[in-house]
Amino acid sequence: MTSGRKLIAALAAAAVVALMGTVAGATTESAASAAGKPKWLTIPAFWDGVSGPWVVGSASGRGWLGLPRFDGDSLSTLLGSLHHVRGKASFAKVVLTRSQGPMMIVDSSLVYHLPDVSGTPGELRTAPLLADGSVGNPRAVADDPEKIPPQDFDPVVADGIQVGDRNVWVLTGYKSTQSGGVAARYLWACCPSAGELSPLSRFFDPKRNMGLLQLGRDNKGRLWLAWSDLYFRKAWGAVKMVELDPDTLVPRTSKAFVAPAPDSWLRPKLVCADNCRIVVQDLGGDIFTWAPGERVPTRMGLGTRQTPATLLDASFRSGHLEVASVKPGSKLVKVGAGFANVFEISVVRGDARGSHARRVGSVEVPGSSGDPTRDAYIIAGYGYATLVPGGLVYFMPYNAVRSYTKTRLITGVVTLRSRRAAA
Repeated sequence: MTSGRKLIAALAAAAVVALMGTVAGATTESAASAAGKPKWLTIPAFWDGVSGPWVVGSASGRGWLGLPRFDGDSLSTLLGSLHHVRGKASFAKVVLTRSQGPMMIVDSSLVYHLPDVSGTPGELRTAPLLADGSVGNPRAVADDPEKIPPQDFDPVVADGIQVGDRNVWVLTGYKSTQSGGVAARYLWACCPSAGELSPLSRFFDPKRNMGLLQLGRDNKGRLWLAWSDLYFRKAWGAVKMVELDPDTLVPRTSKAFVAPAPDSWLRPKLVCADNCRIVVQDLGGDIFTWAPGERVPTRMGLGTRQTPATLLDASFRSGHLEVASVKPGSKLVKVGAGFANVFEISVVRGDARGSHARRVGSVEVPGSSGDPTRDAYIIAGYGYATLVPGGLVYFMPYNAVRSYTKTRLITGVVTLRSRRAAA
């Protein structure tokens, strides 16, 4: 096994530690908020208390969250999804057997890997994510892109996008040393209409780590690849973009576009409308947006070092940029016999560059849940969310104070005001 496969296998193994619980039914819970009394669903035992998600995204009008699950002697994926109609939310869950990451949502279908006996990602599969929260019949990915690059470099799909009647993929690969280290790293785009790979390895910076590769296509038909240029052993760095010819997948410039300083960006999200741009979280606690050709990024003013904003998702809607984030709130809400601090999930809408952003929806969730004298749960991290038509679906995980093997997932929808109402 080469080092590239070893790395992925290690990540997959770490992702499924302690995932042995079963999923119970959902119950309804509510909390006080300045915007009324929003309701969410509380899903017990859905999260294993350790793993991060393999996939978060929207498809078929639902928000989806996919978590790794150890199913006997094989890996599977526990998929949960939320749908919101006429003020009522419904949660569905399904287990996709024999599945593992890397996985992604491409054109309302889940693209994933079969587990391999070696513990490494196996063959590529795709299955439609359906409007009722179920998963359609899986099938092999046509013209599997992982079988086209040189197999000695262990190619793995990092992202995909539909372009016309075909899918375009970006893949990473590694060349190992005799001692098992990484001698070289590779990057390809696949598959051009002519059938040959488009090599992109020259965009690797040997002093950095390339991460979070994302493909996007704007309304003018331009295809873009974006990624994080990370400092070694750090989660932050610069963001770069390159335009690819949608037919040949050859880069249209010899050098990548580099986002201007600061060089301390995290969680970049590529969003596309008339153009493609980056929405990103900064170490300083705020959120910025930037597109190639802009000399300075647009600061959205959503957070500070004292109350940092964590980016959840971003998307264009009718030419306006919508950005979802979460940050510590300043209020207390009553929980059981006591009170808890809150976290504020909000969505703002600005112009095409993110300027003049106004809040169009928000909800407050407690930092702890349940009766503190008996079964208190504490929020774990800042959660996950995805924008869907008309709102934001959020998933907030909690650990039990007395037993970290007991968990709950609070999930709900932030409904958004129309542009006229927000004005």
